[in-house]
Amino acid sequence: MSRPGRRVSGAIAAGLLWAAPVGAQTLGAEALPAPPNDAAWERALLDQVTALLGAGQAASARAMAEGELRRRGERPEGYSTLAVLLRVARAQETLGRAPALPPITAPPRRGTYEAVTLYGSAVAYGAAVGLWVDALATLDEPLTAPWLPALGASAGAVAAWALDRRPVRQGLGASINAGLVAGALIGTGLATELTGGRPWREVPLASSVMLGGATLGLGLGLALGLTTHPRPGGAAFVVSGSVWGTALGLVTGIATQSDRHVGIFALSGTVLGTAAAMITAGALEPTPAQTRWLDLGALGGGLLGLGLGLLLFDSSAPPAARMAVTELGMIGGGVAGFMFGRR
Repeated sequence: MSRPGRRVSGAIAAGLLWAAPVGAQTLGAEALPAPPNDAAWERALLDQVTALLGAGQAASARAMAEGELRRRGERPEGYSTLAVLLRVARAQETLGRAPALPPITAPPRRGTYEAVTLYGSAVAYGAAVGLWVDALATLDEPLTAPWLPALGASAGAVAAWALDRRPVRQGLGASINAGLVAGALIGTGLATELTGGRPWREVPLASSVMLGGATLGLGLGLALGLTTHPRPGGAAFVVSGSVWGTALGLVTGIATQSDRHVGIFALSGTVLGTAAAMITAGALEPTPAQTRWLDLGALGGGLLGLGLGLLLFDSSAPPAARMAVTELGMIGGGVAGFMFGRR
């Protein structure tokens, strides 16, 4: 074909391609007249398919590419430019039908309850450090002893403020508080056991063990809060489990009249209560308010059980009988309070 003839053929092919989106969707790409197989047609075809892809018309681009590949007798799995564009059109069409992903949002920030637990934990830990230094330095004068705990509490408040300048995410403050409480209770039970039930006679040792337990617990709570994103209600539930586990352990120690080893009972109760709360918190999904109802119910049930034990058993009865009624009251009251809090 002469050069003028090729130019005319290219112009005719370009005109047909501009109308191809409509023809591809109505008559099918194979209904178009067979174009001349030269470079002008190839460039015009690839440009049109690329333009359709850029305009987001993946269905038209796919239909045009499929029709031309069928006319040529080529397989869509090949590696020609048109076959690659066909696969791009199919992928773009599939993505267009895919459901939209939910937007990525920032983790929720802590609420007022967690602000109280965060600042309270920091102030309490700072004061404990001051008391520990007082115990090591044997400072017991009324004019000198309060200064170090006050300074430690102030430092703890400043540290909490620095951490909370941009409000920390939800669960972190409650997790720190849970770790601090559980660690302090474990340290107290261990110190009581190491000092034979008389920690006030070996103050440096007892205070060091208590502060060590609180420090380890605070660090563990901070690490879990940063890595596992716990819920505030679950962390508060762990605090309740630690406190009431310790109380049950102490009551059991008193019932067995093991005055010298009461620390091991308290320590065992703390560990079991904390572990049980951590294991069941995910399934129960408690709220902070629900755990407060649990605490109120356990406290009321324990006092009621203690009163009933004193009424039902005289002084000649073994202490285990009265303590058993107290324990049942604590457990029953805690369960009742927890269930009432779900309303």
